[in-house]
Amino acid sequence: MILRRVMEHLRKQEWTAVGIDFLIVVVGVFLGLQVNNWNEAAADRRAESAYLSQLQGDLQRIEGQVREQVEFEQFQARLAVSVGDLIADDRTSQRNLRIATGLTQLTMRRTLRTESPTFTDLQSSGNLEIISDAELRAEIISYFFYARRLEAVIDKNNLSFVDQALLPYLRDHGFPARAWDDQLMGMQSPQSGRSSGPFSDEIYAGRLFQSRGISNVAAPNAPSWAPVTTQLAWRAYVSEGNVSTAQSLLDATRTLEANIASHLDGRRR
Repeated sequence: MILRRVMEHLRKQEWTAVGIDFLIVVVGVFLGLQVNNWNEAAADRRAESAYLSQLQGDLQRIEGQVREQVEFEQFQARLAVSVGDLIADDRTSQRNLRIATGLTQLTMRRTLRTESPTFTDLQSSGNLEIISDAELRAEIISYFFYARRLEAVIDKNNLSFVDQALLPYLRDHGFPARAWDDQLMGMQSPQSGRSSGPFSDEIYAGRLFQSRGISNVAAPNAPSWAPVTTQLAWRAYVSEGNVSTAQSLLDATRTLEANIASHLDGRRR
């Protein structure tokens, strides 16, 4: 309709009317583009809020996993000290069996992985820029790089001091594996220390793991307890270090959670 009016005005050489029609077209196109931009911006903000809410959920799960890591490492460090005390006191009831049980538990380690499906999606889809706060966006990216680095530290510690040191030493010197027993040890093992269920109960109920006939846990290949206590000292040392590393990650996780929550609260106001 506008085009017909413009053509008619041109034929009649009504230049003022042509200018007005042209202005109407320009303003209409401009307003249309602005409305489209506003709609896109509103959609981006809704998507941003959805992503950040999902990321909050991921961080809460990560926080729980890191807390479990801290608790596990604290348990292992305290257990190493406890087994060292058992070695020093030969009057303790069921001493050798408790030592064997404690040493078996100390070969256990926990692998920490802070996975976030939301962050993976943001990266792979190229949608990180949808987070409008550049400082918050940089903090999120830095957090996950930091998490990977701390996970690598814990992995390296466990590989060097547990997988390649304590476990081969106990195996090569004839130390028996023993299933954990809360009542025997006077403490409750972390859930990751042993599987549960009918099959596990069947295996651990066998004579192989229930034998009480251990006269000397260190025999026949370990000449003295001194190398064992050295291993225990390193085991306590590495778990204490893992606690510190995991605690740093826990603090970083809580900080990022709080900053995301603050950003979302600001958007809702």
